[in-house]
Amino acid sequence: MNSKIISGMIFIMIFNSIVSCSGNRAVTGKLIKTSESSIEPFTKVTLDNGLDVIVKEVHTAPIVAVYLWCKTGSTNENEREQGISHFYEHMFFKGTEKRGVGEIDRIIKSLGGYNNAFTSKEYTAYYVVLPSENFSLAADVLVDAIRNSSFPDQEIEKERGVIKEEINRKEDNPTGKLYEEIFRIAFPDTPYELPVLGTKKSVSEFTRDDFKNYLAKHYVPDNMAAVIVGDVKTKDAIEEIKRLTADWKNDAEVPRSTGKITVSRREGIKGFELEKDVNMSYALMAFQTSGYADLKENAVLDVASSILSEGRSSRLYRRLVEEEQLVTSVQAFIYPLKHSGLFAIYSTMDRGSVQDFKKAILEEIEKLRNVPVEQAELQKVKTMLKADFQFSCETNSDIGYTLGHYSTLGMLDNVTQYEKSIDEVTADDVAMYARKVLIPESYSIGIINQRVQEDVEVSGE
Repeated sequence: MNSKIISGMIFIMIFNSIVSCSGNRAVTGKLIKTSESSIEPFTKVTLDNGLDVIVKEVHTAPIVAVYLWCKTGSTNENEREQGISHFYEHMFFKGTEKRGVGEIDRIIKSLGGYNNAFTSKEYTAYYVVLPSENFSLAADVLVDAIRNSSFPDQEIEKERGVIKEEINRKEDNPTGKLYEEIFRIAFPDTPYELPVLGTKKSVSEFTRDDFKNYLAKHYVPDNMAAVIVGDVKTKDAIEEIKRLTADWKNDAEVPRSTGKITVSRREGIKGFELEKDVNMSYALMAFQTSGYADLKENAVLDVASSILSEGRSSRLYRRLVEEEQLVTSVQAFIYPLKHSGLFAIYSTMDRGSVQDFKKAILEEIEKLRNVPVEQAELQKVKTMLKADFQFSCETNSDIGYTLGHYSTLGMLDNVTQYEKSIDEVTADDVAMYARKVLIPESYSIGIINQRVQEDVEVSGE
């Protein structure tokens, strides 16, 4: 999903509805329909075991996307567990008591579908997309893998090597290295500083028992959500998930054990500069934000980042790429997390342009802080953001991601109002939040330069 779309979406009214399901009783659900958002309507219920089930019917094609989301990621790991959330994701489709190694992939592909998974700092998700007539199979595969993964030793060793190679590639990739180091200096002494992939040392030490313990520690129904988007009937989809998870017991201690992350406001300028075997310089400037703790701030900063870099007519592109030719690319965006976040500006350039780049960025930020945005520019950016949102919700998988993302963060009530929140941003809002967040004396910056090759004198014969 577009990084700008993951930023806001604020305020919602919820109308209750009753969704009848087979079993001992009806499940009280929330039928959410409050605006013209393309994400609506959808229904949410919470089963007796605590599992959230979210269903959105989309009947434009006979396809369904089925997700299982877990509220665990790298922020839930202790020092020894660094990288286990991601490693566990790699083990998810590696076989169960009912389905052997490789069988899950073969089944899904034979039906014309695909399966995948991803891990972040705050959650992990697994999904299957396939023809909707096979919805029950997709749901069964996911629930079976969640509850009954067998973690074969030979597959653990295989994926251990794969993940070490991922770590190597990240170290060699200047963009990936920038992001990892920025989080380290922006959020020291918090779980946000930990890399999602872990370290080679931690990855080398995980055992089968570690995965089984991690499963019991985090993968319980009241720490998870099932999201179904596609050509299904809401009542039938909820009924099927309820049937598949009827004997799955909750553990009320698990959601409470995740805890709240406390992030202090950083003061001053923190930075690093590295040399690597690259052909240009890479720079990332990042200002600390409130993250999802302030949804109004997210919407305004989404607009502000688009004013700076959305399209060829944006301020940074016109100045830095076209007029002054200081950089070859530039992008501003927000990266909200549950308890904090970043407003970031990323760029590539020649090594000699780095200082001029920083000076220009701070000058443009100063304009945002003190010069009101003209209404024409503001309206253009709003239109672009709303169009991006519509495009980002075109597929069942995209919608499933959006619903699951916000549900897992405990913010589903905010998911439908993104376009409205963007419309409500004013020029005064942009200036006010720019002064609050984009502080010239307080940011993190990382630079990766081309390695300087020292001249070596070769003696003649």
